[in-house]
Amino acid sequence: MRSASAVRAEHAIESASGVEEALEGVSQARGSMARANVVRAVALSLCWACTSSALIFLNNHLLREHGFSYPMMLCSMGMFSSWGISFALVRAGRVKLQHEGTVTPRWYLRHIVPIGGLGAVSLGFGNYVYLYLSVSFIQMLKAGVPAVTLLVMTTAGLEKLHGTTLAGVVVVTLGTFIAVYGEVKFSAIGVIMMLTSEFAEAIRMAFYQYVLGNLKFDLVEGLYIMGPASLLFLGVGIVIFELRDFLENDGMYIVMESPHYFLAAALMGFGVNYLTLGVIKATSGLTFKVMGQVKNAVVILLAVVIFGNPVTAIQLFGYTLSIVGFFVYQKGKMQQQKLAQKRGSL
Repeated sequence: MRSASAVRAEHAIESASGVEEALEGVSQARGSMARANVVRAVALSLCWACTSSALIFLNNHLLREHGFSYPMMLCSMGMFSSWGISFALVRAGRVKLQHEGTVTPRWYLRHIVPIGGLGAVSLGFGNYVYLYLSVSFIQMLKAGVPAVTLLVMTTAGLEKLHGTTLAGVVVVTLGTFIAVYGEVKFSAIGVIMMLTSEFAEAIRMAFYQYVLGNLKFDLVEGLYIMGPASLLFLGVGIVIFELRDFLENDGMYIVMESPHYFLAAALMGFGVNYLTLGVIKATSGLTFKVMGQVKNAVVILLAVVIFGNPVTAIQLFGYTLSIVGFFVYQKGKMQQQKLAQKRGSL
């Protein structure tokens, strides 16, 4: 007969073996989940890049080549489809409203309506600019967004200046000015509209951060709640600036002549909004911004090849300088985040 100690030893060995197998199984499961997450992130990123780029070219085609010179109407189609789809999802019970008790009429008027108004200005002028500037030049001007964002956030007291971040913004601004100087088909009105759109978007984000604080809206819930406010202001803009010309020149005929183009633009508008949140959740805000700059560079290249947009050597130098400044800016933001985390742990 075996001794009791021998039996206990065998049990110990079996237990140890069982633990090793369990740990190996957990490790394999984690590896599989990590690979699945990477695949999901890559798939979402590619879908977002393709959809947003396609929407840029489609809007440019409709506004400049198809003769539908009503930018506010065009962007309202995307906003309406976004709100309509979110409304259907909420009413069908597919999405639950997490902040229904918070959103009272008074609260909506004080918090959401200003954000909706700024969003309408950003979208409206962001589309109007395609009537005055080339696709490639618009993407170059977008490289100056960090400078506008830092200015607005610092003025609002929502962000403190940091040496590396400030240096990046200075380089971005210098590069953007060089790109503007090198533009062949320069339009002062177009540049002013682009800057207005960028400032409105930066102020909207600052206002969103200030008034909503830690209230985190899911994308669908956010579109459901904020969509009507943006549509209201876009509707006012359409009535003031576009409706009369649209009716006098039978603009509806242009829509009915190629309804598939406008339906595609509307659905792509929702797709870009939804995929943006999906990419940020699957990666990070920093990764999303970096991918945005890469996408802009690809759009510039495609605009030169497809539309024949002229790009000068001075512009390319200025844009490259802006990209370098962008990465310096992001490095500064990462340093600020690490410093804040260290202070929070003390």
